[in-house]
Amino acid sequence: MKTLLILLLLQEAAALQKELEYANDAERPQYQGQAVKKLKARGEAAVEPILQYVEKKGKNALAVFFVEFLGEITDERISKLLAGLVQDREFFWRPAAARALALHRRPTDRDLFRSLLGDPLWGVRLGALQGLEGVGDKESAPQIMKRLDDDQYDVRSQAARTLHAFGDESGLPVLVESLAIEHAWFDIDYGQLAREDAWNFLKKLTKDDFGYKPWESPRERSAGLKRWQAWMAARDPKWREKVPPKARAREIPSDYLFGFELRSCQWGDFFFRFDAQGNFVLGFFNLESRPLSPEQRQRLEKAVDDLKKIDRSVPYGRGGCDFEQYYLKNERGGFDKLWIGKEGRPGEADPFIKVVTEILKAQFGDGVAKEFRDTTKLFRGPE
Repeated sequence: MKTLLILLLLQEAAALQKELEYANDAERPQYQGQAVKKLKARGEAAVEPILQYVEKKGKNALAVFFVEFLGEITDERISKLLAGLVQDREFFWRPAAARALALHRRPTDRDLFRSLLGDPLWGVRLGALQGLEGVGDKESAPQIMKRLDDDQYDVRSQAARTLHAFGDESGLPVLVESLAIEHAWFDIDYGQLAREDAWNFLKKLTKDDFGYKPWESPRERSAGLKRWQAWMAARDPKWREKVPPKARAREIPSDYLFGFELRSCQWGDFFFRFDAQGNFVLGFFNLESRPLSPEQRQRLEKAVDDLKKIDRSVPYGRGGCDFEQYYLKNERGGFDKLWIGKEGRPGEADPFIKVVTEILKAQFGDGVAKEFRDTTKLFRGPE
């Protein structure tokens, strides 16, 4: 009987370890969901094995999906784990750890969340706002209000929502202004994503969408937009004056010859474009433009021409949420895409990275050049 019990315990331990392996195997997402459900059903019994798994495998063996799941395990030991992960600059999934920790609503994390409001990663800043809302930290309202002028729409939106949860309507002008955002990144309408997000929140307050549909054309949206603006003006006649500079809708030119998009769950995002007027345009929603010298423009155009020679019919690097993408203008007036995953950049693209790093240093300073150099290291191919 004792032998049978030991055997059953060993089998159970082996099954739990297998669930942890599957839950952190990003290459087999079809198993991840099932494994996480099983771990969740185990409750407190899964906590110690999770901690042992991290100790044995290392923090960066955790998959982002699993880190998000840890937000559902409200155990003090898991809370401490998440707090450590979000503070570890070497950890890959800090934004996911911040969002997961926010779900635990621990008052003891208040100061940590406050400290993360200025984090370089916008996903961490967003998680910090959610955390402060979760612990009801109304004293942080002045600092939260500063995030209404964040570079990233998602952070501005969360700041407005958090303030509203505290009974403060000062973020509503930012959301109403977002209904007018027009922002296309080549063939993707990111403006629609922002418009839908703001609209979904605002219509819960009014119980009316005012006939506005965020996916329609500007002409079709105009009447509904005016109704929303009138609603805001009725609440605050000076609402437009209270929209911070980075939150204001503005017309963005679209005569671009080239675009570079880098997305990284580990390091953040980096965007720039090159337009027909010879301007190097840095950023995504909030743009900084610098005119290139004739020599810089010639070098950049040569580097882009060399990129066009790379075979785009084959995949480069590993899939996932870390990638760099090059938008190359073609003879039809559209753009061809060169997608590169982690550790996949072909050597032919390295001269482009070098030229851009030098231009960024000359035009925007050492800090921006270093950010670009550090984030693009993820995609460097094998020597």
